[in-house]
This record gives sequence, structure tokens and C-alpha cells, in this order.
Amino acid sequence: MQITTQHHPATISNVTTSNTQYALAADIGGTNIRAALVDSDGRMTGRGSIDTLPERGIEDASERLARLLKAARATAPSGAEIVGVGVSTAGPIRPATGTYNHPPNLPGWHDKSMKSSLSEAMETPVWVGHDATLAALAETRFGDHVGAENLIYVTISTGVGGGIIANSEMVTGSAGGAGEVGHLAVRTGAYKCNVGCDGCFEGNASGPAIAKIARDRWTGEGALADLADGDPENITSRMVFDAADDGDPVAQGVVDLTIQNVSIGLGMLINVFNPEALVIGGGVVQGLQRHWEKLKETVIEKSLPGYGKTTPLTATRLGDDVSLLGAAQLAFRQARRQ
Repeated sequence: MQITTQHHPATISNVTTSNTQYALAADIGGTNIRAALVDSDGRMTGRGSIDTLPERGIEDASERLARLLKAARATAPSGAEIVGVGVSTAGPIRPATGTYNHPPNLPGWHDKSMKSSLSEAMETPVWVGHDATLAALAETRFGDHVGAENLIYVTISTGVGGGIIANSEMVTGSAGGAGEVGHLAVRTGAYKCNVGCDGCFEGNASGPAIAKIARDRWTGEGALADLADGDPENITSRMVFDAADDGDPVAQGVVDLTIQNVSIGLGMLINVFNPEALVIGGGVVQGLQRHWEKLKETVIEKSLPGYGKTTPLTATRLGDDVSLLGAAQLAFRQARRQ
């Protein structure tokens, strides 16, 4: 277990509080579990991380997470008010009970929950939410769109997921599964995701999808071949964006197609939800930022007249902390409502 007790403030704008409260925040992914103590201004202390090791079972993960959270709690100032624990997790998950529903990245955790055991171990309330939904919540409190009542967050990385805030409430669906925006059809008849959805956002614009499209267009020549050391199996989405910058025609074609596919997906979300802002995060956004103006123009083209032009499209500046900040905000919000 790795713990740091240094103070790492998140970059916050337009946030002020008179009475500082604290929340314990956790972020559960398929590879790592992270935790921190977060104050009501978004500053973090007691950061720590452990391997998820989902194959060892949810009970084992819950016990190790409790130790991680207790270490973070030990960094709180004397007499600090800690409202509870917020947990951001890969899903699908039912937020009310914390019960997982066939989570692809947490094998063996289906129909299981750590909410009760974690609450008992920490002797404090525990609230659970889907990671992308809580990322959207974090953006409305700590990001560039503080106070937004209608906001969509889309993460484009190994997969594509989304979080939706509508009228200041998290949209979770009947069983907590809302936000699977990665399975919107953006190019029917093209590539499928691992689930088998034809032409979906994830299957045509995620990091692995970008690499696969480039491999299928492989010529063995140019900047992309050089970056991949002559082996198409080495291709990553980052290589595709880098090669495009170097003028590689294959890579440029894949990047252009990616912009089109992303824009169709974002345009559909704008048309359906009419948000105040749309925020993108995830590893692929780093490559997309090099083509931001073109992306914005294409999103406007793929949106209804008057919708795309009035919806700000921004890349998150909260980075990897967005899930922890969202988990903390969930705890603050739920504690106020008790």
C-alpha cells in the first residue's frame, strides 16, 4: 500500500466555502483502487493506491480499501468533520445498494456489493456511484462549468462512457445503468465493440478502436510504421495521432475518421439532452486536443441547428482526479440531504 500525506490541491475555479468539511473518496477501477481525503474546496490529502486484484474477490477488495481509507482519514486535521465515504466505481452498478451488474472489468463481482461492509468498517455512511456519472458531477462543482445544471461528461479511453447531469440531478436510470453512451451507433456497418454493438461509438472511436482501424489500413510505410517499429500489432492510438502530426497519410485518414465518429456521438448527445456544456475526458482527448477547432466545427455540423453552436465543448482540466472529486461531491451532496 502506497500512501502520501502531502497536500495536493486540485485546480479549482469559482469555489468558496465558509465552513470546511471533509469527505473520504475512493475510485475503483479494474486495475487500481485509489483513495484520498477531500475537503469541500476539492483539496486532497492522504492519497493512496493499491492494485484492484478483482480475482481475489470483492470482500478482499473491501477490506483493503477500508485500510486505505483509514490511512487517508488519519491525515485530517484534529476535530475535522468527515461527512462520510463516496465511492466512484467502474460499473454497471446499482447506486442505491452498490450492487454490481455484470461489470466487465471486475470479474466475479456480479450481484455483489461492498457498501455495507465498508460502512461497517469505516463506521460512517457510504454512498456509491458510477465513475462517469460522478465525473460529470465533479465538473459541475470543481471544473470549468461550476453551477451547471445540465452537463454531459464523456470519457474516451479504453472504452467510451458518459455521465449525465439533468436539472442538477444525476441521471442513473432504473437500475443504475444510464450513461452507456459508448454503444450509441455512430457508423452502422463499421466496427463493433467487444460487446458486439454494430458501429457503436466505443467500437469506432475508443483508443483500441483507433489502433485497430490503423492496423487494418497498414501499409508498412511512413511515420506510423516507424513509430510501431514495423509491426502493426504495436500500434496505439497515441502513435496514430503522433504519426498524423508527422504527415503520415494513413494516420491522418484515421484521425479524420475518428473526429467524424466522435462528433456524431457528441452531436447525438447534444440533440437529445440540450446540455449547458459537454466535457470530454480520457486518454484519447489528449490526441483530440491537437484538432480541437476541427472537432468543434464537426460537432456543430452533426448537431441540430442552434444546438451545437450554443453548447461549449471543453476538455476536462481535472485530469485523473475527476473520479475522486466526484466521489467526494457525492458524499457532500448526500450528507446534506440526510
